[in-house]
Amino acid sequence: MLRISRRTDYAVRVLLSLAIHQGERPRLVQDIVDEMLIPLPFVKRIVADLVRAGLVQSRRGSKGGLWLRRPADEITLLDVVEASDEPLEISQCIDDPDFCPLSETCPVRKRWARLRALIRRELRSVTIAQLAEESTSIAAAVPSPE
Repeated sequence: MLRISRRTDYAVRVLLSLAIHQGERPRLVQDIVDEMLIPLPFVKRIVADLVRAGLVQSRRGSKGGLWLRRPADEITLLDVVEASDEPLEISQCIDDPDFCPLSETCPVRKRWARLRALIRRELRSVTIAQLAEESTSIAAAVPSPE
């Protein structure tokens, strides 16, 4: 079954929080935890992945926190998936023809490869900036409780 992992979902939320608050002071991890409802132990590991992938920068200390290393419109969902998980794999036969003795003549292998390309193209077409814009638009449309 194809499924986006919880780790990737949380990584998107971390980046979304950073994008929404871009231009403000660096975000504290606790602020992201509170805003995006992510368990603290997950956030620490996810932030390490995002820093390693060059998507987030962090600094310790009283003026420390997290911020996007690249503009939000240059970070795609594919970047997040690749930073959080193993590369997107539909079937091992796509990249390893020796996996299956029928791979060279198999009509399904071509479909799996096409499906992977389609998913990668869609993930590459969505940026964190777009998601942040949609998120703030939705939040603005929801009436505040009085």
